[in-house]
Amino acid sequence: MHRSRRRRAATQRNGRAVFALRATCFAVAVASAGGLLLIDPSALVGAQASTAAIPLTVNWVDDSSTAQEFQPPRDTENVHHSEFDDISVTVSQTTNLTDQALVVDVAGFAGTREATDSGGMYWSTAQNFVQAMQCWGEDPLAADFAETCQWGGRYAANNGLGDTVYSDVVPRLATADMAPGGSSTIDNPFRTVQGTMVTAKQIFGGVGMKESTYPLLNYFSPATTNEVQGARINSDGTGSFLFETQSSDQAPQLGCGSEDHARCWLVLVPRGTHYSGPTESGTNEGCSGLIDAKTEKPYVYGRANSIQAGSPVNAQCDYWANRINIPLDFDPTGQTCAVGSSERRTIGSQLMVGAMSSWQASLCQEQGAAFSFSSNPDALARAQLLQGQADAGFLSWPLSDGEAEYESDKEMLAATELSYAPVAVTAPVVAFVAEFANGRQEELTVSPRLMAKLLTQSYTFAVPSNSSDPDKNFAHLNAVNRSYQYLNEDPEFRQLNPNNWRQFTMNPSISLPGPSGADAIKQVWRWILADDEASSWLTGEADENGMKVNPFYLPAGHADAQVPVFITDLADPDQGDYLLDESGAITMRPVGLKSIAGTGFSLTDAALETFMKADESLVPIKLNAEKYRFDSLQYAPYAESLLTASRDTFRGDSHSKTVWDATRINAAGELGDWISGGTQIPGKKFMIALTDASSSSRYGLSNAGLVRANSDEAVLPTNKTMQSALGALSSAESATVRQVDPSLVTTGGYPLTMLTYLAVNLTASDVDGRGDYAGMIDQVTTAGQVVGTQRGELPLGYAPLSDELVSQAKAAAAAIRAFINPVVDSPTAIPSPDFSVTTTTSTGPAQDDYFAGEVADASVVPVADAAGAGLDTTALPATVTDRTPELVNAAGVGKTALALSLGLGLSGAVFAPTLLRGRRLLTL
Repeated sequence: MHRSRRRRAATQRNGRAVFALRATCFAVAVASAGGLLLIDPSALVGAQASTAAIPLTVNWVDDSSTAQEFQPPRDTENVHHSEFDDISVTVSQTTNLTDQALVVDVAGFAGTREATDSGGMYWSTAQNFVQAMQCWGEDPLAADFAETCQWGGRYAANNGLGDTVYSDVVPRLATADMAPGGSSTIDNPFRTVQGTMVTAKQIFGGVGMKESTYPLLNYFSPATTNEVQGARINSDGTGSFLFETQSSDQAPQLGCGSEDHARCWLVLVPRGTHYSGPTESGTNEGCSGLIDAKTEKPYVYGRANSIQAGSPVNAQCDYWANRINIPLDFDPTGQTCAVGSSERRTIGSQLMVGAMSSWQASLCQEQGAAFSFSSNPDALARAQLLQGQADAGFLSWPLSDGEAEYESDKEMLAATELSYAPVAVTAPVVAFVAEFANGRQEELTVSPRLMAKLLTQSYTFAVPSNSSDPDKNFAHLNAVNRSYQYLNEDPEFRQLNPNNWRQFTMNPSISLPGPSGADAIKQVWRWILADDEASSWLTGEADENGMKVNPFYLPAGHADAQVPVFITDLADPDQGDYLLDESGAITMRPVGLKSIAGTGFSLTDAALETFMKADESLVPIKLNAEKYRFDSLQYAPYAESLLTASRDTFRGDSHSKTVWDATRINAAGELGDWISGGTQIPGKKFMIALTDASSSSRYGLSNAGLVRANSDEAVLPTNKTMQSALGALSSAESATVRQVDPSLVTTGGYPLTMLTYLAVNLTASDVDGRGDYAGMIDQVTTAGQVVGTQRGELPLGYAPLSDELVSQAKAAAAAIRAFINPVVDSPTAIPSPDFSVTTTTSTGPAQDDYFAGEVADASVVPVADAAGAGLDTTALPATVTDRTPELVNAAGVGKTALALSLGLGLSGAVFAPTLLRGRRLLTL
């Protein structure tokens, strides 16, 4: 069995210098960021224990549900009545909502139909579909309720809709009423919860007031809106889709969950086969500009077998009368604990974002303390905990003398009393969304070697590419690799997925968290390296079908670590061709991973805590109208966090910017830039994310079954399989801190399962703080282990602690209370300097200030987007080459001064040891 090895630094530097540099860098970050508290504690009433969310079913007619009073009256004379009278919808959860995904099931409808309009345009979702949106108005039956609905944000280029729904379904008005400077006085504005009226029309703006703008995009856009234009229905009349709920944290213009706005609405509008344009004017243009191909005149009201044209919120149509209103009750946002509550800071693992989101409010009520939480790279959290910059942190591996690289760190660690309490069982997961023309695929099996292939950009679809010269894009890959145009052509994929490999008719986009390091990422690599086939393949050995690892991921000096060279000089008439040597052979350039000392580094040398993007390809190889090339980071950008990776995958948004727009002004002020091609189109979605079980559940993603190392058994992440994996807990470095060893997981265990601990620095904390942390441990390991959706319960994606682990946590809490530190507990004690990011706590409700152009991002973003260092000696390799791209993307490096100072400050704090040490592996 392969065992991963750690590289140790060969030289030592003065620990005080490291600390001083960290302090300076943190000071810079403080000045830049102010206070980046990721999850503010809130004073909310604790909830009764529950085991599951309660779904709500509403019938279109004759409804008797708790939402009956919110439904519009149904007119039996309406042309749609006979189409909709059997429809019922079931929403998976309507209370205790946050930023998450809901499952909406539809029954009693008719199958979606396609159609071609009079102009010859094809529409795949033309009839019998459902539209969905979120609204904030108090009365869903009010005449102006539609003004409060988030709709119209996809009226933009690259909106991800393609040829699904008819074009004028997307805005809030008919196309004829949208044009800037037109004679139409009709408007259908969006009203923010703050009272601002935002026109639904395009207006003139920009230089000389001659450019048209769309003000609504300042509030929500294709990248942020949650509106669903066309959820398809199966031939049997049933359908299912996911809907993203947005709290005031993510959509302040809606205010859902803020004071006085805890309730919002999910509005579902069925669209049938009859046209519902105006009934009085005799003209169609107020609803839609669609023309009847037979009469060559506008559609008339009630026309049968019609493409569903016109906006669902347009008052010139009557689709709005057919809506179904579903109440959505959000957990409060923007509130804090009562005045006078003690404030306790916790930091660390992203794996705790979901749990702490649930626990904080209940802790505030039961413990009388506000426990803030900011996730950051685990290695940075260990460093901050040791330095006393935080008294408590969530960790998966302990601080240990074996990891300390400097004598000063070892001395400080030896003088520091630490206590570890197990608090959560969860796991990183391989989550995915796979929607194709033949339906959604819910099952996927991934082996360690298949995962290694995806992580090393060894498939053609994972390498930066451009249609201008597709053969050369992948010339550096093995011939077998190049032969697989699609993932499902790899025999290994077919063998792992024998029942549905044919259904995966497109290639996935891969969403990887980074560039920050994380213990969760390290566990993924430990699983890969524990498998003999995967480990051997990473060293350069071919699989049984001849596929090899991308040469950029091989150790420098390996015989296969070389790639062809292309002529990139724009003045050269052969620009884009292979560079040939004197003999006429293609010139090859050595590549590969190196340590800073110049020696080759193998991915099997250490279980990394980052995902690399080492392929240095720049495309297009031959520039035509483009001014510069894009690389791996632009082709497949990192997700900011595990939670963000889940949300992006749910939305089908890879954030890839590979579409050249000659009219776009880049960050350097020049014409021409690479832009996003938009989100993936409904029915053509395939994204894979490395995320965590809680975030995956939050956004309704499917989880892949992972094959245990050196076995054929694929295991899904469930409470049972994660608890089963606890039998593989091992303690290589600490008798009290054990972690699941993927190589030891037996039958029925999920191989990526992880145990998270709350580590408390007893030496640096005071007696009151230790008491609060002990109380926190008592609560979260008892009442906090009840699985449910109420505040204070254990969210989906976490498995309850075993009795043994609960007992261990109880003992840790007792030890924390009993500890006496004569220095810190003394009234005359001098507190240690705190260079952490300053945080502020409000004691009142959020003010919900909002200005056009500000769109909140509710993702929990790490404090520092840099790989962790601190006490963790697992080095992060990078490719070192002598080549600098001749054409630099100015847009890609244009950052604001604030972002730069924050990044430099926090990165400097993280990399302080790296900056001052000798022989060391490079970090990405």
